[in-house]
Parts: sequence; C-alpha cells; structure tokens
Amino acid sequence: MELRLHHFGLLCEDLERSIEAYCEKLGNQLTSRWYNRGQYDIAFVGSGTDFTLELVGRPFTPHQEEHVARHGYSIHHLAFLVDDVDAAFEDLRSRGARVAWEPKPHLFFRHCGFYDEDGLLIEVLSYAVPLTLAKPDAPSDGNGLVMDHVSILTPDLRRAQRFYTEKLGLRTLYEYVEDEGGFVMLTDPFFDFRGHRFMLEIIGPPHLEPREEELLARRGACYDHLCYVASDVRAAWKAAVEAGIEAGEAPRLYEEYGVWVSWLKDPDGNDVEIMDPLPDDFVRMALEAEEPINVLQM
Repeated sequence: MELRLHHFGLLCEDLERSIEAYCEKLGNQLTSRWYNRGQYDIAFVGSGTDFTLELVGRPFTPHQEEHVARHGYSIHHLAFLVDDVDAAFEDLRSRGARVAWEPKPHLFFRHCGFYDEDGLLIEVLSYAVPLTLAKPDAPSDGNGLVMDHVSILTPDLRRAQRFYTEKLGLRTLYEYVEDEGGFVMLTDPFFDFRGHRFMLEIIGPPHLEPREEELLARRGACYDHLCYVASDVRAAWKAAVEAGIEAGEAPRLYEEYGVWVSWLKDPDGNDVEIMDPLPDDFVRMALEAEEPINVLQM
C-alpha cells in the first residue's frame, strides 16, 4: 500500500471570499467546484503541483462544526489517495492507526478516516468511478506561487514523525533538528520534480519561533500553515498585499536556513508562508541519500 499526498481541507467562514483570495489574489487555479444546496459546498484550488487545497464551506458535518467551535475556521484534515481504500483501511488498522470512520461512499470517492498520534484527522480515499479531479496548471509567468508543503505543529516531533513514516509510509527527506526539536520534511513515494513536488512538514519543540509557541499553547497539536515557494519572495509578498491579502511578517532572510521567508493571512486568519524554493540539486541529493539529511550537520 502506497499513499499519495492528495489535498488538505480548510474550513471557511465565507467560501466565495476564500476562493477570491486564493485564486484571484494569490494566483491559484480553481480546478473543481461542487455545490448541492443544503448538502455540501466545496472548491479545490491549487498551483504548480497536483496536490490541492480543498476549501470547504457550509453546511458542515457535525465533526466539522466541532472543529470550528474549538479551533475556528482552519485546516481540518490531510488527505491521501490510494488505489484501494478498503485494502488501505485494513492495512492501516492492522498497524494500529486509530479509526475515525470506516470506508464509505462520498460523491465519486470512497473514503475512510484515521487520527494521527495527536488526534489530527487524516482522510484516505480512492476514486469510485473512472474519473479524477482536474490538476492545476503551472504558473503561466514563471514567477507565480507554487504550493510546496503543508505543516503540522506537534508537542512531540519524533512521535509524530514515526506515525507518518512507520504507519503511513512517508519518508523523511531532510530535517533541521536540535535537542529532538525543530522540523522534518516528509515526502510520499510519488514525489517528482514536476507534477507532484509536495511535502509534509512536522514542527515540534524546543526552539520554536514565537508564532509557533503561541499557536501550540493556544491550540495544541494542529495543522499549522500552507507554504508556497516563489522565485522572488519579496515581489510575490508585495503583489499579494497589494492585491488585498492581509500582511503577516514582511520578507526577511533567515540566515540559519539561508532562505527568504514571508507571511500572509488568509481571509480566516490562517498563516500562509512564502519562501525560496529548495535547489533541485539539494532535493536530488536528499532523495538519493540512504538516511535523512540533517541540515544542521551540513
């Protein structure tokens, strides 16, 4: 069984406003929109990779309503695609993953749910009919934002890392870890440099940034933020702010990482990061290495 990073779900207070922000102001492409009055209102958007962001509007399920009551309008789940969801369900359950719901049909998917070690929701799905979601195109101008990773914030970095590697089969590509805290970057078996260049980041204490310390204290373990890469971080951040996206931290050079990083806020107040892309040569080196690369030791 191999799981492919497919999308993450973001619960939105105003779906039309979120679509406008992510598509018209941040340059993502709207690839699918599903609406059935009183049942669901969902849009998929993305940029530069087949991994997408699922924007979910009301009506919410009881579980989604509970999430909003506890955490506000924020990232709700991370989803993986498999060939056979029933077989994947049995495999994950046999590995000790905690079940959220058993396989059942939903639209043209069949899906099941699990919780990770911190109680974060994971969806596993397969297509129930010979139809696949449309994939976003690459940015037309070469300077647009490209989805790069989604981030988990946890009180126990290594415990979370073991769940995603040992139970879900992801691989640690590289890490920045000191005193068992910092961050690790994970890939699925389908990672490539064109159609499926996307990662999962896990962040844990000690040595958290103030933004992360505040969020972990307020919410506990959570899906933290979405990150884009851009060829010119400062220009991309400025363009987003001028388009009407709320500014977070202005671009600055993180000397310990050697990259430019900036922050924005989406319409529901979620953090959106823009950073320099990793050099292809570094990623290839990490993919070919037998063990994860610890950047601190380079």
